[in-house]
Amino acid sequence: MQKREQMRFTFNRVLFITLVLMVSMSIMTPTRGEAQKVYDDLFQASFPNEKEGWAAGRWGCILHTPDGGKTWVRQETGTDFTLSSVSFVDSKRGWAVGDMGTIIHTEDGGKTWEKQKSPVSFFHMKVQFVSPLKGWIVSEQTHILITEDGGKTWTVQFKDQDIILKSLSFCDPLHGWAVGEYGYIYHTRNGGAKWEQQAGKFGVSEKTGDVEGGNFLFDVVAVDSQNAWAVGIEGYVIRTVNGGKSWQEVKTGAPKTQLFCVNTDKAKTILIGGNGFLLASLDNGKTWKEPEFKPSVIYDWLYGITRLGGAGFLTVGGGGGIYLSEANPPGSWKKIEY
Repeated sequence: MQKREQMRFTFNRVLFITLVLMVSMSIMTPTRGEAQKVYDDLFQASFPNEKEGWAAGRWGCILHTPDGGKTWVRQETGTDFTLSSVSFVDSKRGWAVGDMGTIIHTEDGGKTWEKQKSPVSFFHMKVQFVSPLKGWIVSEQTHILITEDGGKTWTVQFKDQDIILKSLSFCDPLHGWAVGEYGYIYHTRNGGAKWEQQAGKFGVSEKTGDVEGGNFLFDVVAVDSQNAWAVGIEGYVIRTVNGGKSWQEVKTGAPKTQLFCVNTDKAKTILIGGNGFLLASLDNGKTWKEPEFKPSVIYDWLYGITRLGGAGFLTVGGGGGIYLSEANPPGSWKKIEY
């Protein structure tokens, strides 16, 4: 029990915060009065179309762009809690989630945000809506929440072992994956009515007393009902081509560091981001290369990669960094000043 408690202390919600603070140590921290110059780390963005987009981050930060990521304005959210994820279904309706069970919702494009009631007070890691009414949240202690009325009510759809689920992705209203600590992967084929564990392990060696577990996973993207990608710690990349019946490791040449985000255009482009770099494959994972960044991201952290509707990609990260792909498929990236 002592070993397990030590691991829980190391890899529970402190893991998320610690990784963020590693970035912040090299960034000037602003006072709360500096409203427009954003230094707050950004964790995810959401674009329901090619022009309108929102990015979420620390200290309740929500940024909005009306022009495909070229310019950004901060919105008032009414919370100072970290917002780790955001999901918009159209140019008006969106949700953001984060620490202490925070769930906020807007119906006017972010001009006003209202709090929604969470059934648990955990650190919510990821939110995704597949329609204006139906959405999911993954959280600590293997909790998956669901709403079918636009967030008026949230309920616990699934819970399991005491691990943190870091991400989820649905390719349609029925098929989705959730991933997290110790390599745990859960899959549903029926909109979450049933979640099945496909991978992951945690235990303590009887011989050494050391903790034994799978590789931590930070993000997942569902391409379709059969294909999905997941990324994690120490350059770990895996994929499935058979609905998760088996997962194979993919050798990308990524360094042994944290990989925080993965996304795809559901065709042949796969993008993976992490500590100081981004990898791109234009042939569905057969070959990989590092695109050019202007300026370089060698000292930055990339936390989220988002599709701009059907026209390119955008990535967000440490210190409020926002990078926009200059072509589709992405060959070079430019940092956006705002």
